[in-house]
Amino acid sequence: MNRSYSTSAIILSLRPLGENNSSVTLLTPNEGIVYAVLYGGPKSRLRSLVAQWNSGNVWLYENPEKKQIKINDFEVTNYHSSFSQNLFKSYAASLAAEITIKTSSAGSSEQCFRLVSGFLDGMELCNEEQSRLGLLRFLWRYLELLGIQPSSHACCSCGKIFLDTQFAPKAISYYNIMENSFICPDCAQHATGENMVGVSFEALQYLSALSLLSPSEARKLTIDEDIYGQVRQLVFFLIENSIDQKLNSIETGMGIL
Repeated sequence: MNRSYSTSAIILSLRPLGENNSSVTLLTPNEGIVYAVLYGGPKSRLRSLVAQWNSGNVWLYENPEKKQIKINDFEVTNYHSSFSQNLFKSYAASLAAEITIKTSSAGSSEQCFRLVSGFLDGMELCNEEQSRLGLLRFLWRYLELLGIQPSSHACCSCGKIFLDTQFAPKAISYYNIMENSFICPDCAQHATGENMVGVSFEALQYLSALSLLSPSEARKLTIDEDIYGQVRQLVFFLIENSIDQKLNSIETGMGIL
C-alpha cells in the first residue's frame, strides 16, 4: 500500500539516476539516512529546490512494492549558499555528510540531525576562520555521539584534572590509542611506545573545555594556528580510526581542510 509523509531533512548528496532523475541521500531526524528518488529533468521546479546542503521540509511517497521512496515536494528553509562560494566550507560540509552516511547517523538519528544541522547552519553564518573551529567542535562532538570520544577531563594515569592543572603551554601530553585516553605532561615523561600520539597540553585543555562548556561558551574559545593544527590532526585521526577506514573528504581535501 502506498503512503505519503513529510519530515525535516537535509540534502546530503545527489547523483544521476538515468537521463533525467537523481538518487538523493537525505538526513532526517526520525529515520536517519533516507535514500529517495527525484524525478524530473533540468527544468523541473523540484530540481532547483532539491540541491545539496539545502534543508527544510520534504514530502515523500513510499511504495513498498517497488521498494522505492519518491520525493514529491520540498520546502527549503536554509539554502547554505555560501558553501558554493567557499572551498573550505564545501569540503567541511562534505566531510560531515560522509561521516554521517558511513556511520548511519551514529545510531542516533535525532541527535545526529541536530548536530549536523547546527554545524551547517553555523557555517553559513560564519567566515572561514570561524568555520574551521566549528569543524573541530563538530568532529569532537560527533565522536561523543558515536560513544568513542576519549575522556579529556583528567589524566588516566594520575587523575589530575586538566583544566585545573597548570603546565607550560607547549608541554607534551599523549593520547593512548590502546586505552583511548589522555595522560598529562608529568606522566608523559615516562610514556613511550608506538601507541602514543603526542599532543601539547594547550591542545588537550582546549578539547577538555569543549567537553565541559556549553556550545555557546565553546564558540568563544580561540586557539593559535599551531594548536589548531594539532587538534585537527588528532580529531581527523580519531574519526577515521573509529570507522576503520579513510575518509574521501579528508584525502581529497588535504591542504584545504
